[in-house]
Amino acid sequence: MDVQQLLTGIRSGFGFLTTVPVNSDEKGFEAFMGNIYLFIIVGALIGAILGVVGIILLWLLPHALVPVLVLACIYLLTGINHIDGLSDFGDGIVASGTAEKKIAAMKDAHAGAGGILFIGMDLLFLYATISLFAGFGGLYLPIGLLIAETCAKVCIATVAAFGASLHQGMGSMLIERTRKEHYLAGLAIAIVICVGAMGLLAFQPFMWRKALMLPLAGFLAVALSVALGLLIVDAATKNFGGVNGDVMGAANEIGRIASMLALGALLWTFL
Repeated sequence: MDVQQLLTGIRSGFGFLTTVPVNSDEKGFEAFMGNIYLFIIVGALIGAILGVVGIILLWLLPHALVPVLVLACIYLLTGINHIDGLSDFGDGIVASGTAEKKIAAMKDAHAGAGGILFIGMDLLFLYATISLFAGFGGLYLPIGLLIAETCAKVCIATVAAFGASLHQGMGSMLIERTRKEHYLAGLAIAIVICVGAMGLLAFQPFMWRKALMLPLAGFLAVALSVALGLLIVDAATKNFGGVNGDVMGAANEIGRIASMLALGALLWTFL
């Protein structure tokens, strides 16, 4: 892939993964879907944008208002497709009966108890982790958001790399185009981003003594996202017989929250 194709794929990916209107064509979309590592790059760009927003809000507003506004900005920028997938995934997981009945529950247009529970827990945990990072002050919130969005896309990429397609659709399109070498390249990119971002925190007050532990925490966030992606593939295979776009949407939400929870807990112990 040359530089022009790379930039075209990133632009198309930004339009695909956000609500920002982007002028894209079929070639750009194919470049994005055919190179899974671009998901990680676009995720990092989304996280960087949210991080800048977080810094501005921390400067301008009382800290108590920042978490809910950052949470709102996340879904204003990325849309609700992923959290809708989490809702459908939740309905399918909690439904009883055969795989066919679970798939029917997942495809039902109305949110059931499982979907409402999954969305509620998602928003509660996201609010809590954003509050935690905002309370740390300094660069903690923007770096947390950068890593969270990167790891969210690592979780999606893991599902695409190791999952079997449930039916034809956007999910199967990504699965068919995902190559293991591209997935490994994406993991390498994610590790560089997350380890490097956590390394920056060594310049924060009282953190220089943890300079060696911070990059390791960034690596662990990526590893956790991979492990969760594999667990989601296993759960989807056992319950539905494969994965689809809803499962990938759920992976995005779960990967985001898990990485922020893990990093938040580690930073709390460091501080």
